[in-house]
Amino acid sequence: MNQTALASLILQCVLQLLERNLDTRKNATEQKEPQYKPYDNAYFFILFVMLFYSFLALTVFFGYVRSKKEVSKQDPYQEFIEDRN
Repeated sequence: MNQTALASLILQCVLQLLERNLDTRKNATEQKEPQYKPYDNAYFFILFVMLFYSFLALTVFFGYVRSKKEVSKQDPYQEFIEDRN
């Protein structure tokens, strides 16, 4: 193989590389857009956490209120008699 043929092949390769690099719209490592974004369902998660903690808080609150009602329903006379014994 003579030097002119080798030089022309190298020149063609270099020109092709330069043409690819100049065309910025088409990138060899172009990433395709995913069908969904990673945080599309973030508001569902936030809503779920808020509902979970509100349910927990209401359960504790109503349990406390119910226990206070049971204490206040007791007969005060029975309470004093039990304390003396």
